[in-house]
Amino acid sequence: MSGPAVWQHPLKPSLRFALLLLLCHMLAAAVVYATTIAWPIRLALFLLIFLSLLYHLARDILLLLPGSWREILLDQSGVSVTTRNGSGFTGQVVGNTVISPYFVLLRVRIEGRRLPVSRVIFPDALGVDLFRQLCVRLRFL
Repeated sequence: MSGPAVWQHPLKPSLRFALLLLLCHMLAAAVVYATTIAWPIRLALFLLIFLSLLYHLARDILLLLPGSWREILLDQSGVSVTTRNGSGFTGQVVGNTVISPYFVLLRVRIEGRRLPVSRVIFPDALGVDLFRQLCVRLRFL
């Protein structure tokens, strides 16, 4: 693979991801509405679905939370992520990272943690050319 050994770019909010999150949460709310469970339990479930939507919008779309991923750096040794509050982490890309022309599910195993962290990245969060570069880099890691 030719080109620089390091790939580093900031993430932008993704309208596609926001619409997908909204659609999934609306579908979950519709399923809860269609059930025959008691109304107080339904209301509690609606509240949980709404809070989940707010959390994911704030973290992954609006990038407002301290742990929101702001920048990704890929090199041969792994991946480094910078978060909104200026901290960050480094780790290795996990083999079950999903790479497609429509989105990337980036899974990173952090040293000392049992489970990997994951983020979904859509092309509009980087731009089409940068997204293509990311896909190519991930395939060769």
